[in-house]
Amino acid sequence: MKVTAFIRKTAAKNNITDQARVYFRVRDIGGVDIKAASELSINPNHWSPERQGYKPRVALVSEEKKMNFDKDVQQITHLITKEYHRGVDGSWLKSLIEGYHHPNINARGGNKADEYLLSCQIRKYIEETPLADESRKHHLDNLNKVLRYERFRHEVLHQRGFHLCIDTITADDIRDFKLWMQEEYKYVDMYPVFYRNEKHRDVGQKRSENSMSGSLYRIRTVVKWCIKRGLTRNNPFDQYQIARPMYGDPFYLTLEERDKVYYADLSGMGTTYPVYRDIFMFQCLIGCRVSDLNRLTKANIVDGFVEYIPQKTKMEHANTVRVPLNQKAREILERYKDLENALLPRFSHFGYNKKIKEILKYVGIDRTVIVLDKLPLDSQPVAVCHSAYLNIGICGYLMRYRLFLSCLDIQLSVVDVSRTERSYSRLVTVYGRKVICTCGFQKFAHIK
Repeated sequence: MKVTAFIRKTAAKNNITDQARVYFRVRDIGGVDIKAASELSINPNHWSPERQGYKPRVALVSEEKKMNFDKDVQQITHLITKEYHRGVDGSWLKSLIEGYHHPNINARGGNKADEYLLSCQIRKYIEETPLADESRKHHLDNLNKVLRYERFRHEVLHQRGFHLCIDTITADDIRDFKLWMQEEYKYVDMYPVFYRNEKHRDVGQKRSENSMSGSLYRIRTVVKWCIKRGLTRNNPFDQYQIARPMYGDPFYLTLEERDKVYYADLSGMGTTYPVYRDIFMFQCLIGCRVSDLNRLTKANIVDGFVEYIPQKTKMEHANTVRVPLNQKAREILERYKDLENALLPRFSHFGYNKKIKEILKYVGIDRTVIVLDKLPLDSQPVAVCHSAYLNIGICGYLMRYRLFLSCLDIQLSVVDVSRTERSYSRLVTVYGRKVICTCGFQKFAHIK
């Protein structure tokens, strides 16, 4: 009996992107000749039939990846040799190889190999884990990235058997995925047919290091979740260090600038812009996140205060935020009192940011601020109304230093933030450090 590994695909001499599935063949006396595919793949120009693995001196592949690949081929060959007996067929060989790639498959009652796909486990994590709405949204976005990446490998690079599996994913796979995320905006023009059904805002913009790090952190979370459940022991992040996010200092609108926006005549911009201005101003006056603002209803107004539980942190700290409504805030709510349930008109986050920038430009708020440009990493001066970092994620409560919300336009004694007290460094991590702190925080209660 003889076991050999082989590939069925060839590639042009200088082609280093195509991948070929590795098959295993068993031949024995009596006419036995059975074959089955594995989940291993290799560039045809790197394959050595004699060595049953990588050719020597393949410079474009890491030693770790080559070593792991050759080891897998050898172990599968050994397993087949050990388990072989007369009367076996192709189904037996396929099942044996599948069992190698997914060692827990039999213990779990013969679940399909799809159970071990990273995309499948991301979906399970979203379904089975209590998540705040924003976190759920990010994980769903990550799931779409992983599925689109696999489809890209299948349809564009013609690597039909490629999948990211929790048992086999390596540090090199993580690097390749990150490189794809980094370069994807270029592929939109290169492969228009592939991207014809994708939203441009999801795929057409160059991603920052922070954005890609966030995606990888979420994948790592799912991998650790799988390990904790005993589904795999493989953790590619043991050999891969995710780049730490980098943020610039936050900037904010002054009280004078806020009032300039509040009292501006926007009739020349169209009917929707005054509405977005009202929403923006109300957010400034109560200091909440966009996601929380879009969820507020009339039931959140209690005795002249707006009360709500921040969704982003409710899993860790289900603390009720209670902010008094000043005259400006009450005037805004009065304009929308006829809404059936919502406190303010509903809006899309993407459109909201765009409209606010246009409003700031229209009213002449164009002073220069210094922001951190992460593409490439450097600082540069930009106008407030043009900043790519105009994310309206209002910091409602700066903790630890007991700052005061001057934007409320009322006398405040000490703001009680003891239950949610955090360091400034932690705060700017949570809020992204790229927000415009529109509240114009001051350290003195007498400033209105």
